[in-house]
Amino acid sequence: MPTINYKNGKGQRVPGTTTVIGQNLGWNKQQLMWWANQEGLAGRNHRDTSQRAADAGTIAHYLIECDIRKLKPDCSKWEKELVDKAETCFLNYLHWKDTMRFEPDEPELSLVSEKHQYGGTLDCPCIINGKHSLFDWKTSGGVYPDYVIQIMAYKNLWEENFPAKPLTGGIYLLRIDKENASWAFHYWQDVPDAWEAFKHLRELHSLQQKLKKV
Repeated sequence: MPTINYKNGKGQRVPGTTTVIGQNLGWNKQQLMWWANQEGLAGRNHRDTSQRAADAGTIAHYLIECDIRKLKPDCSKWEKELVDKAETCFLNYLHWKDTMRFEPDEPELSLVSEKHQYGGTLDCPCIINGKHSLFDWKTSGGVYPDYVIQIMAYKNLWEENFPAKPLTGGIYLLRIDKENASWAFHYWQDVPDAWEAFKHLRELHSLQQKLKKV
């Protein structure tokens, strides 16, 4: 997804959800350092490994978005190995979709919170089982706290901008594995602690910007 410049009602730039989380949440730092060390011990450059995984995830994201938008995908510019992994993810998504009454609304919907001064792009507001819901997907080996914080920040964006359309259907997070034919989805109606964590991160982000000027 290209970088989006979010602006509030006054035309001022505000940080995106992933920027707020990525620059201020350090819970995964030790695991990332351990993983990078293991890659080095195995004679691999961790940046190359990480980029290949990111590329496979990007392709999978693209395939799902094409399905939601009813577009024909073109994967000719990517390596076959990466496309094969992405297609495994995509098949898992189709499997999940077939089990639900899933009706996409407007994918890649960009919104801004005037109250909390941040923006975000919701992957797929939708109707699931006849109720307004949010749907997001991740290509990873697990569901991590920062994912939950992110999706609760998206929930707030939706509720602030569309108060007449409450998310009575809740939030679905689909985790699709790029290595094998497995998938899992997670459902929440609300996770107050995750939203509270995001608000703290948003405040830390503002303090960080102020301290840079000291």
